[in-house]
This record gives sequence, structure tokens and C-alpha cells, in this order.
Amino acid sequence: MARMASDARHTSALPRLRLPALARARRARLARALVALLLAMALVVSVGSVYAYHRLTATVTDYPAAHFNTGHNAVWLEHAWAGEFHTSDQYDALAAQLKREQITYVFAHVGPMDSNGDIAENLAVWAPDLARALHARLPGVKVLAWIGQLEAASGAPSDEVVNLSDATTRLNIVATAMRFVNVEGFDGVHYDIEPITNNNAHFLDLLIETRADLPAGAVLSVSAQKWAPNAHIADLLYRTGHAGQWTSYYTAAVAAHVDQMAVMTYDTGMPTAGAYQIYVQQETKHILEAVSAAKHPPELLIGVPTYSGDTLYFHDTAENMASGLAGVAAGLNSASDTRPFAGVAIYRLAVTSDTDWQVYDHVWLGQG
Repeated sequence: MARMASDARHTSALPRLRLPALARARRARLARALVALLLAMALVVSVGSVYAYHRLTATVTDYPAAHFNTGHNAVWLEHAWAGEFHTSDQYDALAAQLKREQITYVFAHVGPMDSNGDIAENLAVWAPDLARALHARLPGVKVLAWIGQLEAASGAPSDEVVNLSDATTRLNIVATAMRFVNVEGFDGVHYDIEPITNNNAHFLDLLIETRADLPAGAVLSVSAQKWAPNAHIADLLYRTGHAGQWTSYYTAAVAAHVDQMAVMTYDTGMPTAGAYQIYVQQETKHILEAVSAAKHPPELLIGVPTYSGDTLYFHDTAENMASGLAGVAAGLNSASDTRPFAGVAIYRLAVTSDTDWQVYDHVWLGQG
């Protein structure tokens, strides 16, 4: 009995002695399995990232940026040129710079509009002088009246926006545009009304109404919104504060009514120059495809930023002349048909530094 009791005590003690070791072994196996799973997931993510990067950066051709320069580039010109007096020497210097940098289109700011769609005459007293001065010095230049304002979709107070759903407001905007073309001597109008939400029918109404009144040969140009893959994404981006985003369908619809589109491919929030370059490549590629779908494709200009800042939506270390031009070139190399492309549009003249121009001259003009 004593032996049996002793054996029983010994036997009952065995499980208690082995449990810690079994638990450690089980934990070790679980840890190895977890590590293996994490490594597998990391491998999948890495392979997926490499594949996505390859797909996003792949190009059909490999031409340098200067290959795509047609000499028909554009620049947004700040309000001071239409709102303040300038000497003949200053006009000489401006014209010389535009010629040197192969700028054909000048978007000269003459606004902003008030909520009725009007621009007070005292806001752009020197606009006719600017147009005459540039035409005299550069016969081939196109000086367009840059007419802008926030649209009601911005959510700003009603007295600080134009509401394109109001027919009277649209007629006033058209009358304002005609004043600068027919009276002040501009070659056309460049509308920069933001944000124009995807599938905004009233913006199309404005373009149709403007076209009807423009004289033959006058240019109808717009600042176009960024591209979105579909309407759901465009709506989501708008609701989360990313201004207007247009699908290929709406981009083509706008393209059908204008002579020129300058896409505002900046204020993207991209954190690095590499990310911004890929973004501009995709924008250029898809917008080219959308514009090409129009019966008579307009000229396409891709905007390049040269201003400074570090905000939620803009980092100048990411978005700048160098990364912008690299993205445009990559986008054009990604497209099978680049015929609608006319050039790049620089935003804006006064903040473009000598270093920026050196990059532009080297990369885009192929000089030096």
C-alpha cells in the first residue's frame, strides 16, 4: 500500500512538472509561426509594392523631357501687371523673359470677380497697356484674361463666391470676359473658377455661353481640376477637402467646349518628390487619354508649381519645378498619343526663382 501510495504520488506529480515545459514549447511554436506569418505578409507587401511601383512608373518610351517641348508653354501672371503702372523698360524685360523661356500663353490676372460675376474697372486699370505692350514686343504671344473666383461649392460665404447655377451670374461672367477681349485687347479668356465639382453641368453652361459670344479666333481656356479614377473617388476627395476632382468622362466633356486646358497638378499633399513625380505622371497620362476622347481635342497644358510653402496639401520639397517636369515627362512617355499636349504652365511668374528657371532651361528647354 505504501509503494502504491508512493507511486501514485510520483505519477500525479509528473504532469505538474511537465506543464511549464510544454507551455514554453507551445509558445515557442506559436512565436515561430507568427514570425513566419509576418515575414510572409512582409514579402507579399514588398512584392505588391514593387509591382505597383513598376506599373505606376512604367513608360512606353524613354525620351528626355526636352523632346516634348513644343515652345508653346504658359505662365500665370500675377495681378500687379494689370493693376499697377509699369514702365516701358519693365515691359521690355518681361517680353524678353517670355521669349527666352519659350512662353506663348500668358494668363494675366485681371480679377477677382465679385459674387455677381463682375470685375470692377479700377481693379485692372493697366490691363489694356499690358496687352498692347506684349503684342507689340511679341507678336506671337497670346495674352489671356485670367478671370477667377471661388465657386459656391467651396463653402465660402455667398458674397465671396460665384454661383454658377445662377443664370444671371453666368451671363455677367460672360459679359466680363467679353469686355477684356473686345475692349481691353486680350486674345481670349482663361477661367479659373474653383472648385468645379465633377459633372458640374452649370460650368459646361458657362463654357457654351462664353463660346457663343467670343469673337472668331479668341481663345477659351480653363484651369482644369485634377483627375480621379471614378465618380465615387472624386466625390470622396471633394468631401474630404481636396477641391474638385474630375473623372475622365467629365474631363472629356469640358474638353469638348474649350480651346485649352491647363491642369492644376499641384497642392496634392504628396510627401516626397518621388511620390509627386509619380502623381504627375499618372495625371498627365490619364488626362491626355481623356482629352483625346473629345471630337476636337483642345491644347493640354500641365501645371508646374514654383511657389514656396509647407502645409497639409503642399510641400515645396516635394512639389517643385524639378519633380513636376520629371512627372510630366514620365507621363508623356507613358502615353501612346501625345498630340493634344502643348506644353507646361508655370504657376506663377513672380515666385519662380532663378534656380527654378535654370532647372526649366536645362530639363525642359534642353539648354546647357
